[in-house]
Amino acid sequence: MKNALFAVTFALFAFVHGPAFAQQNRETSLNGTVVDASSRTPLDGAIVVVRSSDRLLGTAISDPNGSFHFQRLEPGSVELQVSLLGYLHHTKTVQLESGSDLKIGIELSVDPIQLLPLEVIGQSASVYRKLPGTVSRIEAKSVDLIRPIGTQELLEMVPGINGYADDGFANSRLSIGIRGLNPRRSSRVLLLEDGVPIQPALYVYPNMYYNPPSERIYEVEVIKGSSAIRFGPHTMGGVINYTTRKPGQESGSTIQLTGGTNGYSSVFAEVSGFGPKAVKSDVQVLYKRGDGFRQHNDFDQINGTVKSHFFLSDDKILYVKANANLENSNATYTGLTEYSFATEPNFNPKENDNFKVFRSSLDVLYTSEITPGLTGNTTVYLSYFDRRWWREDDIFVRPATLQAGNPVAVPYFLTGDLVRVGNGRSNFGILRTFYVGGVEQSYSLEHASGELSVGVRGHWERFIDDKKVGSAPDARSGIYFRGSEDDPTIVGQSHHYETAALALYASEEFRFGRLTVNPGLRFEYFGQDQVDRLRGSLLSDKVTFVVLPGIGLNFALGDYNLFGGIHRGYTPPSSGTLRVTNFGQNISSGGLDLEAEKSWNMEAGIRTWRPGLRLEATGYWIKINDLVAAGRGTAFKNLGKVQTYGAELGGTIGFSRLSELLPDFNFAYAFLKTEIESGLIVSGRLAGNVVVDLEGNELPYAPEHTLTIGLSKRFGPLNVRADWRYVSEVFTDFENLSQTFNRGDSGPVSSYSILNASAEYDITEKWTVSVSGKNILDEVYIGSRLHSNPGQPEANLSSGILIGPRRQVNIGIKMGL
Repeated sequence: MKNALFAVTFALFAFVHGPAFAQQNRETSLNGTVVDASSRTPLDGAIVVVRSSDRLLGTAISDPNGSFHFQRLEPGSVELQVSLLGYLHHTKTVQLESGSDLKIGIELSVDPIQLLPLEVIGQSASVYRKLPGTVSRIEAKSVDLIRPIGTQELLEMVPGINGYADDGFANSRLSIGIRGLNPRRSSRVLLLEDGVPIQPALYVYPNMYYNPPSERIYEVEVIKGSSAIRFGPHTMGGVINYTTRKPGQESGSTIQLTGGTNGYSSVFAEVSGFGPKAVKSDVQVLYKRGDGFRQHNDFDQINGTVKSHFFLSDDKILYVKANANLENSNATYTGLTEYSFATEPNFNPKENDNFKVFRSSLDVLYTSEITPGLTGNTTVYLSYFDRRWWREDDIFVRPATLQAGNPVAVPYFLTGDLVRVGNGRSNFGILRTFYVGGVEQSYSLEHASGELSVGVRGHWERFIDDKKVGSAPDARSGIYFRGSEDDPTIVGQSHHYETAALALYASEEFRFGRLTVNPGLRFEYFGQDQVDRLRGSLLSDKVTFVVLPGIGLNFALGDYNLFGGIHRGYTPPSSGTLRVTNFGQNISSGGLDLEAEKSWNMEAGIRTWRPGLRLEATGYWIKINDLVAAGRGTAFKNLGKVQTYGAELGGTIGFSRLSELLPDFNFAYAFLKTEIESGLIVSGRLAGNVVVDLEGNELPYAPEHTLTIGLSKRFGPLNVRADWRYVSEVFTDFENLSQTFNRGDSGPVSSYSILNASAEYDITEKWTVSVSGKNILDEVYIGSRLHSNPGQPEANLSSGILIGPRRQVNIGIKMGL
């Protein structure tokens, strides 16, 4: 009886569970590795998808060893689809046998487009596992969602970057600094677009009077570590690279219409990926305008770009990009006094001040994979930039006389309420034209123990710096001289500068297991000439050469990487320095012999870059020698020694991967301390050319704390983001004056915080509506006193207070055609 009962039970169990046992016995596993086809290096972060017909069977991501795993797959023919940014998509069909454990290898070939040196960091997540220094990248999806009016809004989200307001609605005149360096006109930072320098004159005048419109920007890359020596010559602060969309990335046409407060409107049209298979092109056209945040602050801008990829063969590609930009704005240097800021912060009396620029550029890049592992890159760039800025001469008046309609000029040293206005009689034009050209040849060789990169660049620039005096507030022509022909008085200037430079660099990457070592060396040699055409075409010249070494380390520790490095920082002498020092000649007429700014930059940190968690924490220390104490109108003088040090923390935590109800958390924090260890300057506070000792003082515009925290979340077709930014109080001059004067030209910038938010909704796959709010609480705060100098209190020499951007709300629609 028991045996019969056991037999029946066994038969029932086998009937119910037998198919499952049979299925389990037929299941198989699939294991593999993904490597670079040329170097055989394991590739981390590759997405591996397994499909059977139209059915998704599983997804995996390769680990730092390039390995991926699938379990409990059904036997039969399956298709593997492997993708990784920077590599060609790979598809492979494999046959899974019942109960087997299949092992395969996947080799990915580099996408020829990625061979072009358009990026300074790169797209692959594996790059972050070997980079030796601090790096940041604002990805395309964040740029799209934030919908910035200008790129400065994006850059301020990077830890260690401090930006301050100028008088431009759309950040055409960018003012950012890195790790405590002076942010005025971004003159101590190297700016690139698609790997090509875009500053007006890289060596003699790097001040950013042109900045690409944010609508054209795809992603933003920032390097602050030892890798910066590869790009030079500005290696003290760091490197910022704007990348634009590559032709052929997407095909189709889009139009984006935006309108908002303060009279803002823009139209951006793009036709992408058209042309035959061997030639892919993009065309972008932008028009935008606005009334600005202040009175008489309107602007118009037209920007057009044509880009083409010529796929000459499987291992040769040519990239050509042409761009033209025209901007016409009622921009002024006339800032606010303390009275104007308190009573009418949007006040601007200068309806005739005008800033007009035209810039055109042509970039040609050629890449060839000479042999497996050896790649050559040739870059040729040309640009022309013309800037006409006419500004009415300023005076101080009493508020009562201005309100009565009969303003009368008063001396700057009067106490009580003052207002800075135009004099109604005269103006002056700062008229500058730049011609720039360069060619760079570089090679990259993958070898058994790492990668060797070498390069050489020839660069030429011509800078015409003219000033003319006009006879009316709206004059657009002027004079260089006053008086008789026999005894003329010079009232303008005409300086012609020319620079010819040769740069060489070499960097090596050695891999020893989990340790990567990156030594590098840069050599800069450049000659600079100046001709003073108003003083008998007097010629001055100067030859400079400098050697800039650096070394970085990266050690992989599981999913984390420890990194560190040290490199030599350098800032070339600007035209202002060269002019007031007579090109460094120590002559009896009072010329100064200034030294170029130099530094040692040291840092160490930890980083992880993987799905759901991106984190980078860094500590740094910069020892600077001969920092030039100079701002607008400041007498140039070397400080002895300066140091900046601090810590930076930034990243994203993808809480949405844990629960669909949770948002992603974005954050960026920087702690900064600066100290002048030795330095003497003429006081801007004390009368009589009194020299003051700056020892122990802080650098201007170096906030001790900056913090940005944000939340982002996608709810199906709805994507939202909000960011709150805090900046602590800063001094605005080297003397660290805490007292404010009625003129508005001295005193600190108080701490402030602003709130931004944005949202986009996908109506269909091709139609998206968006809304964005900048400073949505309409915080009224001092943006900067960047163009002021307490030592020059006259109304026409120091600009006063520039307000921070006020509330701006934009609504847009993007249509795919």
